[in-house]
Parts: sequence; C-alpha cells; structure tokens
Amino acid sequence: MQWGKPGFERRRAAAAVRHCVLACALGAVLASCHGHEAGDGAADASFTHEGELLAVPESSPLRQVLVLQAVAKQQAQTPLSAPAVLEPDPSRVANVLPPVSGRIAALYVHLGDEVKAGQPLFALESADLAQDRADLQHARIGLEQTRKALARQQDLYDHHIAAQKDLEQAQADFDNAQSELDRASAVFRTIGLDAATPAAGGSVRSLTVRSPLAGRVSLLNAVPGTWANDNTAALLQVSDVSTIWFTASVQEKDLAQVQAGDTASAVVQAYPGESFAGVVRFVSDQLDADTRTIKVRIAYDNKDGRLKPGMFAQVLFAGRPHAALLVPLTALIQSGDQTVVYVEKQPWKFEARPVVTGPRDGDSIEILKGLDGGERIVARQGVLLND
Repeated sequence: MQWGKPGFERRRAAAAVRHCVLACALGAVLASCHGHEAGDGAADASFTHEGELLAVPESSPLRQVLVLQAVAKQQAQTPLSAPAVLEPDPSRVANVLPPVSGRIAALYVHLGDEVKAGQPLFALESADLAQDRADLQHARIGLEQTRKALARQQDLYDHHIAAQKDLEQAQADFDNAQSELDRASAVFRTIGLDAATPAAGGSVRSLTVRSPLAGRVSLLNAVPGTWANDNTAALLQVSDVSTIWFTASVQEKDLAQVQAGDTASAVVQAYPGESFAGVVRFVSDQLDADTRTIKVRIAYDNKDGRLKPGMFAQVLFAGRPHAALLVPLTALIQSGDQTVVYVEKQPWKFEARPVVTGPRDGDSIEILKGLDGGERIVARQGVLLND
C-alpha cells in the first residue's frame, strides 16, 4: 500500500471530517481517526457502497442527522435583478436648433436654469430672416395688386367690354400671387413665427427663440456674439425630468421573465435603503448584439427632482409566476465540477444525481433538470455522504 498517494490522503481526510461531524451532532464517541484502518472503519460505520448507491445501515448515526424531504412542483415567482441607468423621458427632451443662420445677439438663460414653455431662450440677428421678411412683404403686395386687377377684369367682362381670355389671365395671376404668399408664409411657420406678426422691436433681422416645453436647461452651446450656421447642431437642450426612466439591461435568457405591465422596484446608490416602485412601460424589440441584453424601461414620478439622469441603479423585477421544482439550498452538494443532490432510490439508499439549477428564491433554488416531482432527497447534511 502506498501511503503517500494524494487519493488516499483525500479519502482519509474525508473520513476524519465525517467522524468529527457525527461526534458533535450525536454526542457519541466514535472510533479514533488515526491510521488508514481507523479512517475506513469510520466510513464503513456511517454508510456503505452498493454499486452506485450509498446505503446507510440501520445502526448508522447518519440516520439521526440526515434530513429527507419529498420534492414537489409548486408555484414560484423568482425575482430578477438587472443593472439600470436613469434617463429622461425621450418625449420630454427638446433639442433647440437655430431656425435660421445668424449671429447670437442675446442669451437669456444659463445652464441649469428652469424655464417655462414659451419663455425666451436667445435672440438671433439673421440676414436670411431679413430676406424672408422682404419676400413675404413682396408676396403680400403682389397678391393685393392681382386681386385688384382681377376685380377690374371681372367688372369689364360683366359689362361685355373685356374678353374672357383677359379675365382668365387675371385669375391666373391672382392664383400665382396667392401661391407665392403661401410659400413665403410657410417659411415663418416652419421657424415658429406668425407671418402676420410684425418683427420684434421693429427689426426685420431679429428673431427670438423660445422654449418648446417647461423644464431645465441641460445643455448650453450658445455664446452671445458667435455665429450659428449649422441648423443640425443643438444650441440648447431643455429636459423635463418630472418623469424619469429607469432603463434596465435584461439578459437574453431572462427575457421571458419580464413584460410590459409588470411591477418593479429599484434602488440607487444616492439613497441607500430606499426603494422606488414602478411599472414596466416598454420592452425593446431590438437585442443588443454585443451585450446580448434587452432594454427595459420603467417610468417613475420624479416631480421632486431627486433622481438625476445618469445615475446608476439596480432594478428588481417581480418575475413571472410558474410551476417549479424548488429544493433547499442546503440540498446542493458540490462534487468536483458538478452540482449534485442525493436522491433516495430505496429506503436509506441514495444516488448522487447531477442537477442543473435555475434562479434562487430565498432559501430555495429552482431545479431545471435532474429531478422529478415526488422523489425524496437529502435536504440537509448531505455533505456527510460526499466521499
């Protein structure tokens, strides 16, 4: 016999552990743990091997220690946790662009200011705007002239003085003038100005840009005296954070556990111990190919402004109710690279069964594969059988 082999030393140590645990649990004095023969004797006194089964004799003190339990399917609702980031409601964020090219003549707000809908943000001086106003004025004059010409031709035609073709030409001129006025007026409607309203302060070059919604100035790229020539670059951003979104990243494998209408709660680092409850409003239809996650958004009332965009959070979803096999965590035994549960195949004869585990539910865990309902398992102290 080779006493120095690692396999023998592991068996000897396992026998010694079982011996000591049983001695503490039952208050009994077992055989001495010194030497190879003593170690094997302690193991034989506890249980024996019958092929793939571990048999616990009637005289074994393990019968007083092992806790057996029947496994049955039961209704489970396993909570699901996911990381999240706080974002403003996209429908309540306005990027304010320069409606025309020009110089920023005045800035009426600062970064972080609260603004009301319609409140002035900045003023532009624009040569393009002056030209647009001139075009509008010319269109108005032209329409008035063609209206008078049409009225004269209509009167002459009614008195059989003018030819019909002259009346038709006057009507065509009037229609063209009306189209030109509509085109010139549309320019002002596009930039949010009433074409019928005179220029502010009497300046045809001046334009005051107002806030489209109530909120806070969250971005400011406008500097008085500089030129704004890019109508795709926002000069300001106004954000209404009275409603804020917790945008959670849910793993692809957990997608079935979340759907719109589910309740959820969240915690943020800024307010430890406090929970923010809400309802899932939206589950994205697009999977992120890099992270294999789905964006899930929960809306929260934030009228007090305590929650800030950019904060990190942890969201806890209630999960979907489903039938599941739940076993105590204490029933799981790590054996090498496998997780096993000891299943009673015959009275006090056990099989080490590899299992696949699922989500944890308190002190229990769901078994996805490896067990069937109605089987009896070692719920506690199964580690004493792990040789």
